[in-house]
Amino acid sequence: MTVRCPDCGEEIGLLPGATSGDLLDCPNCAGHALRIREEGGQWSATLAYRVSCPDCDAVLTLPEDVKAGDLIDCCGRKYRLTFEYGAYAAEAS
Repeated sequence: MTVRCPDCGEEIGLLPGATSGDLLDCPNCAGHALRIREEGGQWSATLAYRVSCPDCDAVLTLPEDVKAGDLIDCCGRKYRLTFEYGAYAAEAS
């Protein structure tokens, strides 16, 4: 079983026991996480956006339905998400 990275197009093998909703790193795209889905016996992948916490540098994987302006929590603080140049950033709110 494989999925194609939506960014670089590389075919990536799935680990045994993979389930719909799991995250997978693309070995060719630095820092890209893929969210895999199985529908009707077919596997697909979408980018799972990540953002670094401005205070502790933790890398957070964002939910599928995220949008600019949403708030996220880390380090006991809230951060507002911005989206520019195809990537999210967290800013103190």
